[in-house]
Amino acid sequence: MKKKISSGWEGISGANTLAYPPRPEDGIVNPVVKSAPTAWGGRASVLVADTDEALHKTVYRRFDLDQAVFTIASAFDGEEAVWMLRKFQASGECDRLLVVADVHLPRRNGLDLCRFVRSQESLGPIPFLMVAGEGDLHELCLASLEAGADDFLPKPFSAREFEARLGALWRRVEREDRKGFDFPFDRVQIGHLVVDTQRYEVRLHGKGVHLSHKEFLVCVVLVSKIGMVVRHEEFFQSVWGENHMVGRENLKVHVHALRNKLAGGPKIEAIRGVGYRMKAES
Repeated sequence: MKKKISSGWEGISGANTLAYPPRPEDGIVNPVVKSAPTAWGGRASVLVADTDEALHKTVYRRFDLDQAVFTIASAFDGEEAVWMLRKFQASGECDRLLVVADVHLPRRNGLDLCRFVRSQESLGPIPFLMVAGEGDLHELCLASLEAGADDFLPKPFSAREFEARLGALWRRVEREDRKGFDFPFDRVQIGHLVVDTQRYEVRLHGKGVHLSHKEFLVCVVLVSKIGMVVRHEEFFQSVWGENHMVGRENLKVHVHALRNKLAGGPKIEAIRGVGYRMKAES
């Protein structure tokens, strides 16, 4: 049965009806509905948390697979959004994640969701765009920024403006990611592991290994000092930069994900209280 709803989007036709719960044929599959590679070869994600089903459907359609650089994940309340964030966290993909949330989410509102994101060190500095279409928008904007949101967008808004806001946040992330990191080599092979910084590529036993951006940088640091202990502080400096806002728990998540993805290759050891070391295959 179709459920009629009102969208927060202007100028989008055919986006005012959607079967609920979401079905694959509607273009919404939780938690991930669409993905495409970024310019650097990895994948980026946008988590959209909003009760407006048409907004999710429009986002899916708007970010065409041939053009998009995003994976779209959908949540319809705050608790579902937290569950998805933990999924991203466990996969080590949080360094390539943006969150869009409505202030008026049920079960956990957007302000509380934003505070949760900012309180979780292991999630890192995720860009957060807050949206709202009801209430005192000026006060909601201030409350959103005070809760830790990077930007606020009042409804109704156009798909073009939404894309522009996401693009601005994403460029900020890209600048921070690339700032101050110099690759120490072009291509290195250690046993069956090949790391190519020119192609942004990692291969193990001849097969490509999908790494998030931060996982790739952590891998490069370890490979560049194979057999040596790399201190936590060196990872922070090399991967996150001087003004990093992350701690050891965040690094631990990325190393854990990297270790799982490189199973069958060089071993990554944790040196308690000091850092990590990659050992060459025996």
